[in-house]
Amino acid sequence: MALLSLVTGVVWLLAVGFAVGAVRGRGLIRRLRRLVAAALCACLGILLGSFLVLQHGFHAFAGETFVAKVTTSRLGGDAFELTYRPATDADAAAQTVQLRGDQWGIGGGVVVWHPWLTMLGVKSYHKPMRLSGQFSSLARQRAELPTVRALVPEADHVWEALYRASRYLPFIEAVYGSSAYVYVEPGAVQEVYVTHSGYMIKRHHPSR
Repeated sequence: MALLSLVTGVVWLLAVGFAVGAVRGRGLIRRLRRLVAAALCACLGILLGSFLVLQHGFHAFAGETFVAKVTTSRLGGDAFELTYRPATDADAAAQTVQLRGDQWGIGGGVVVWHPWLTMLGVKSYHKPMRLSGQFSSLARQRAELPTVRALVPEADHVWEALYRASRYLPFIEAVYGSSAYVYVEPGAVQEVYVTHSGYMIKRHHPSR
């Protein structure tokens, strides 16, 4: 994208240069040639600029923001230990919690800005709030009390304020809670991402 931006800028500089030469030049033929060259460069600049905007918009809506790495290990029975390593601060201490079930999940608040702000590169606001353990069997889940551990000690006051005020703020598209869950996979590294539509979890593949 950086190379495309550079090429687009050079093309527009050429268009301006040819246009100035057409105005200041002597001789009708020479001025017409420079005017045609300026028009061609301007058309190419518009085409490249449009492609750049479309490419930027695609990355804005389809991009992923890395949130954390998660590893799990079984403790016996239905219990398991989960270690959460946030990506925002490499020096931040990992959090280790004990949960129960054959699946784990993460949840938190998400704020999606209006599409025109997203097109400008403004990423969705998010804050992971809790980790949870659950059972894939509905009957087992009904019979067991849920296990939930907080990632932050307090409520997300920013999300709550935007949720209540969102109807009056035209630059907000949606304010909602998002969660994702996967199976407990001891020995595997699972990565948490946030996208334009909410949280996502996928396996870590070092070879990619």
